[in-house]
Amino acid sequence: MVNNKSKEKLKREAEEEVTRMFEQILDYAQVACAQPDTYKALRSKILRAGNNCIRSIKGHVDDYNVEYVAKAEDVIEFCNKK
Repeated sequence: MVNNKSKEKLKREAEEEVTRMFEQILDYAQVACAQPDTYKALRSKILRAGNNCIRSIKGHVDDYNVEYVAKAEDVIEFCNKK
């Protein structure tokens, strides 16, 4: 069960990173493309490649044993006030 949660966390984090990357690429591409039609076609290809990359990474994660190890500990203290 912990392994599945760790895998899902890794998948979410990988998806977020890849998404941020292709959003930045799209920003650069929009500046570089003089014609809106050229940008539209390029945008479609970039989004397709990014989404395919995300699906591929998620598929590969399932082949591994994954355990998330937190970098820091959160301490939560409960006090009973009377």
